Amino acid sequence: MRGIFVAVVSMIFLSLSQAQAQSWPTKPIRFIVPTPAGTSPDNIGRLLADKLTRALGQPVLPENITGAGGLIASRTAARAAPDGYTLYFSGTGALITDRYTQKNLGYDPDRDFVLVGMIYDEGSLGLSVHPDVPVKNLPELIALAKQQPGKLSYGTTSVSLLILFGQWITKLADIDMLAVPYKAASQQMQDVLAGRIQIIIASPPQVLPFIKTGKLRPIAVDGSRPHPSLPGVANIYETFPGFRMSGMGILAAPAGLPQEIIQRLNPAMDKIVRDPEYVQALLSMGFLINGAGTPQSINAFLKDRRESWDKVMKGLNVQPE
Repeated sequence: MRGIFVAVVSMIFLSLSQAQAQSWPTKPIRFIVPTPAGTSPDNIGRLLADKLTRALGQPVLPENITGAGGLIASRTAARAAPDGYTLYFSGTGALITDRYTQKNLGYDPDRDFVLVGMIYDEGSLGLSVHPDVPVKNLPELIALAKQQPGKLSYGTTSVSLLILFGQWITKLADIDMLAVPYKAASQQMQDVLAGRIQIIIASPPQVLPFIKTGKLRPIAVDGSRPHPSLPGVANIYETFPGFRMSGMGILAAPAGLPQEIIQRLNPAMDKIVRDPEYVQALLSMGFLINGAGTPQSINAFLKDRRESWDKVMKGLNVQPE
């Protein structure tokens, strides 16, 4: 009799859960963004939230949770109830690289999240040089650096991706270039325009105005395909096969999210990310998207990206702190 009672209670709770999922959403949805207001992820998140609000019929409210390099946001999202009322703008750090740099994440990227839809699949960085540098592509830059070891310099900021990007290229190319740290990206840009440093690592929108006026020359861009903003500029993987350090944004939710909710969210996301207004807004900030994908295709995408990043982190001997 006790077994029958437990089974009946379980069926009742399952039925209630399914009913709640089918009527979802009935109240505002919290959308955690792990960067401060005014950043590119924040701008994308607000645009996405507005479009999800229209698609779902309930307010989707962005909430900027910052601190500890995004860890606080990831932990908050991972510990939320899996009821569809907490969504998370997850990225490369939360899903891949933080496990290499942090001894205690406080969450498990594989166990604690379900991946619902791609927000963008590439946030590319590129290499541009001052016009006095006599190179037009990455192989020529490598050859020049080998001829003049320690003479060429590039800027970095506190953004870990920029630091790793420069370190990985110099390691793969076996060249000696000087990394010059900057507190502000604006100062880095001023110095490369003035010729005080020769190379800048930046997203296409950051350098495009200066490329158009001839003040900078693009020589290579990361990504799996040519960048629409930089036609004719070679991808870095053409020089280093398999190279890909471009960022990603994925709409995630706490693990245990009912399938009924996923089946509403994923098609809504696919429609949004194919909207020309959304695509153009992403491009203006340096991001590309091919579609929302499915939970299965997103996990396959993530597996591929993890394999690529594993080579980078082990190759650079990155240790958790």
